[in-house]
Amino acid sequence: MSLPSPPARRGQPRVVLIGRLALYGPGAARLHEEIILVKAAWTEAGRGMKPLRPFGPTREAATLVQLEEAFRAARVPAPQIVDRIRQYAAQDATDLEPELRARAEEAKAEAAKDLDKIAEAEATSLKRLLEDQRARIAKADAEPDDRQMSFLPEIVEEVEQRRRDRRHWKAKLDRLTSDIETGPKRVRESYGVVADRLETIGLVYLWPEGN
Repeated sequence: MSLPSPPARRGQPRVVLIGRLALYGPGAARLHEEIILVKAAWTEAGRGMKPLRPFGPTREAATLVQLEEAFRAARVPAPQIVDRIRQYAAQDATDLEPELRARAEEAKAEAAKDLDKIAEAEATSLKRLLEDQRARIAKADAEPDDRQMSFLPEIVEEVEQRRRDRRHWKAKLDRLTSDIETGPKRVRESYGVVADRLETIGLVYLWPEGN
């Protein structure tokens, strides 16, 4: 899709290819999404013989500033400018797509690292929480009950409730021990990237006044 921008105030015509990268985990859960931009000088000279060349970091930064300025002072381009651009739009996207894919791979790798850090932090936090729960229950279960030998009715009822509590604690301790082994692993797996999608959103052209 071609999206002519408002006229820019200065410089050479420029084009920006916009892509969106999405990363998915188990169950198609969306883990990450970001917009990726590829910027280049736009020219009609040599089209079909040499592709557009993406900018380096310095000119990319300058193009982003111009893009923001142009959108703040939006005006509709002249029809002849739109027609002039439209005939090259498909080729422009094709020229810049390899760079978009290369940047998407870099972004995917960085995002996966960040997701690994989040997963590890959450898994560690969960393990600590479960271990604290297990320690509290184990401590309560280990406390002696001096009233077990009493024959007073109200004490006997309390002792029986205590026995039921201990049986419950035993089952709870078994579950917590299992959860400590499996819970953090599930958290880590939930942040694993199993699929990704890169889609082209469109093209934006910065067209200086007077061109």
